[in-house]
Amino acid sequence: MQAMGVATARMLREDFPLQHLRDSLEGIDACVIKPRQAHSSRGVLSLKRMDAITFNCLQLRRPIRLVEILEHLYAEMREHQFPNHWQLEELLLPPSGLLRPVDDFKFYAFRGHAAMILQVARGQHGQRYRWYDRDWCPIDTGKYDGALDATLLPPRNPRALLAVAERVSASLSVPFCRIDLYETYQGVVLGELTAVPGTYHAFSDQADTYLGAFFELASCLE
Repeated sequence: MQAMGVATARMLREDFPLQHLRDSLEGIDACVIKPRQAHSSRGVLSLKRMDAITFNCLQLRRPIRLVEILEHLYAEMREHQFPNHWQLEELLLPPSGLLRPVDDFKFYAFRGHAAMILQVARGQHGQRYRWYDRDWCPIDTGKYDGALDATLLPPRNPRALLAVAERVSASLSVPFCRIDLYETYQGVVLGELTAVPGTYHAFSDQADTYLGAFFELASCLE
């Protein structure tokens, strides 16, 4: 990504167990803590330091003490059965600069062409979603039907997001990869490349057929 000029979230600490969280947070005023092997944002917290043991949690929108952070993360790890390997990344803020989690824009991309886009907003009451086609028109896919939110605002600069997603997709030697981007105060930032998105079985038959046609076409171009 660096060679392509695509910004990525800066890594602050890599691969530590929760037992070392306090030491890992030493000298860090703002960060995102996340497990190295999980899905659907399990165990992800955005934190802004208030004092030695208290942080403002952007998802919960309230102060949270270190002991509460540990209790929450241990509970997430037990419930969802992922390993005790964690990392800290830089805290990214939305274009407004407000202290809240950035929205995630996930591009289902096939050899440089985005077939659909999922917007994920994370907040106090969980995650909300909105689907778009490549032209940023809202669509239905059958997935996350119980948590769709038509009031979510589209990105401020949709063309910039789409351009980065399709450029990254075109550079990969695989028919499909989901390109996960953030629209931030600093510009477009790559979150991760997701080769096998979860809960793919939840798409409607129509959306499944649509994505399958893109995959078959992209596979023929190898």
